[in-house]
Amino acid sequence: MGENRETQKLMELCGRLPEVNQTYIFNLAKSTTTKIIYAYELIRFNDYLAEKKVIPETGITYKTYSMISYDDIMEYFRMIIRKGNEYSTVQRARTALNGWFHALNDIQAVSGNPVCPGKTLERLFWEMTGKEPKDREKKKAAPDMADFLDVIENGTGLSGFQKKHHEKHRFRNMAIVSLILDTGIRISELNALNIEDYDRNFAQLYIQKREVNINRDTKENLEQYIDQERAVLAEADGSSPLFVTSDGKRLAVRSIQSILKKYSAVADNTQVISAEKLREISAEEYYRKTGDIQGLKERLGVKSIAAVEKYILQGEDKSED
Repeated sequence: MGENRETQKLMELCGRLPEVNQTYIFNLAKSTTTKIIYAYELIRFNDYLAEKKVIPETGITYKTYSMISYDDIMEYFRMIIRKGNEYSTVQRARTALNGWFHALNDIQAVSGNPVCPGKTLERLFWEMTGKEPKDREKKKAAPDMADFLDVIENGTGLSGFQKKHHEKHRFRNMAIVSLILDTGIRISELNALNIEDYDRNFAQLYIQKREVNINRDTKENLEQYIDQERAVLAEADGSSPLFVTSDGKRLAVRSIQSILKKYSAVADNTQVISAEKLREISAEEYYRKTGDIQGLKERLGVKSIAAVEKYILQGEDKSED
C-alpha cells in the first residue's frame, strides 16, 4: 500500500471514530501503518461497547472510557479469543488499548489503566485455548547467560590468540556487558558515553539527559576498568570517551557488536547475544523484580509504554523505540 493510499485508509477509519479517538490517533508518534492498526482496534472496542450498551445516547466521550473496568476489558479479550483469533491478534488489541488508556491517564481523563498486564493475557489465552503464546516459546529459547558470562569473565573456550586479546580488554568488556544488563542502555548511548557522564560518588550515569543508578557489581566492574585498563586520551573535540580502544579512541558501535558476537559464538548459544538481546534481558529482569512499567520506561529512555512492552515480551514492533 502506497503512502497516499495508507493516508486515505487512515482518514477513512478515523471517520468511523469519535472525535476523542481521532485526536489520539492523529497525534500518535507512530507510522501511518501503526496508526491504522490502532484505529482498527479502537473501532472494534467501540463496537463492543455499543453491543454492551455502554455508550450513552450522546455518543462516546472521555467519560465513557472512565467507566470501563478491568473486568470489562477482560471480557472483551475473552470475546476476541472465543472468536478463534490467534494470540498475536489478541495481543495487538491489548497493545492498542493499553496505549489509548495510558494516553487518557496522561491528560487525566481517567484514573488508572484497566488494561491487564501482558502476562495476564498470556495466561488467559492459554487457559481458554490450551495453546502456548509465541512469546512463551521465545522465553523458552532464552540464551544461556551463564556460559556467555563465563567466557567474558574467565576466557573459557577462547583460543590462545583470543585469550591474549581478551586479557588486554577483559575489564572493559566486562564493564560493557554489566552496564547493558544492569541499565538496559542502548548500544548507541553506550558508545556516546564520556568519562564525565559517570558519577562515582552517587554510582550514577548520565545517559541522554537521564540519570540512571547502577548496582554494586556494575560499579565495581566499571571502576576496575577505568582505574586499571582505560587509556586516558581526549578526542579532537575535547571529549573523553568512557569506552575506548587500546590507543584511546572511542570504541565504535560496530566494535561493540563484534565483541559480543565473538563471546556469544564461543559460548555456543543457540541465538546470538547482541546488545539488543542484553537490553531485552535487562528490561525483563527489572520488570520481574519491580513490576514498575513506568520506571522501566524512564530507565530505558523510550517515549511510550507501548515501546516498553516489546522488551517485556509483549510483541511491540521494534521500530517503536
